[in-house]
Amino acid sequence: MDVMNGFWFGHSCFFLKGARGPSLLLDPFHEAEVGYPLPKVEADIVVVSHDHQDHNNAEAVGGHPRLIKGPGRHTALGLEFWGVPSYHDEEGGRLRGLNTIFCFTVDGIRVCHLGDLGHPLSQAQVGAIGPVDLLFLPVGGIYTINALGADEVMRQLQPAVAVPMHYQTRALSFELEPADEFLKGREVQGPMKNLELKKEDLGKRCKVVLLSCPEAERAADR
Repeated sequence: MDVMNGFWFGHSCFFLKGARGPSLLLDPFHEAEVGYPLPKVEADIVVVSHDHQDHNNAEAVGGHPRLIKGPGRHTALGLEFWGVPSYHDEEGGRLRGLNTIFCFTVDGIRVCHLGDLGHPLSQAQVGAIGPVDLLFLPVGGIYTINALGADEVMRQLQPAVAVPMHYQTRALSFELEPADEFLKGREVQGPMKNLELKKEDLGKRCKVVLLSCPEAERAADR
């Protein structure tokens, strides 16, 4: 059976590699913006949700990656990406601008990365996103949805697996809320260093998985 592997590099940055097809890096950050290092990594495709420096460091990625950004349909190396337009705040982007939600499929697993979503989803956005197996969602508030907002978005999308991101860590150089409020009262798997998913193992009930970030932990200890 095909297994998709996922690693969290901190903040909203994830590295995904399926059994078949290209590797992907989502929302790589500039180190000076987040306070901990971005590991040296090569990827075939880089996906950027918006042009803020804690999400758009595509130049740091090794190899010759294809860059995916902006709303609409994109194709690269046999994968199709659907960018759903959204906002970085609850005021139609007037405070922090635009954000693109990206959806794509790896090894039969439908992935949705919400970027810096700042508001609950509209019915049109939920319809455009469609079914979700693996959801990466911000939970740290202040600049994005907080724990309550993340809970609402989870109910809207009903993913099989939800991975929180964009929250306070010991190493983060600016203020966000920790993940504790979002995790409170939930059955949580982890923290784990590596997310392994098989399409055949996905259940109907949403599972929350907490990933660890060794680079962030090492940076905080220095």
